Amino acid sequence: MSDPLDSMLDLMRRLPPTQIEENVSALVEICPDYADDLLGSVDQPLKVRVDGATGKEYLACDYNRDGDSYRYDRERSLSRRVLRRVGIMPRSPWSNEYDPPLDDGTVPSVKLRKLEIAANEAFDTYREM
Repeated sequence: MSDPLDSMLDLMRRLPPTQIEENVSALVEICPDYADDLLGSVDQPLKVRVDGATGKEYLACDYNRDGDSYRYDRERSLSRRVLRRVGIMPRSPWSNEYDPPLDDGTVPSVKLRKLEIAANEAFDTYREM
């Protein structure tokens, strides 16, 4: 019997690239034990999110996710456990809050958060030049 991950990756190569997110999400729902490996092997488009507290945009990507969470928009059709696992809960670098809210989400240390704020301000200033 072949490895399920190899089969999922083979299937992804045969499915339309315009539906990557939906296909990966469906495979994660079917085989949640392989979510980490699948998410690490399939490139997906970045998502732009808007911070509810500040109104500023940010990218939902590997660097602002919580644990195994990552980038899908099928929020209303998945359970909270699956949402967290596949990553619909990115952390905003502007307000340091998860979207949707996550009580036990990982946040940077105070020192690192101060550095993040300073870097955001520097990039914002540079962008406005």
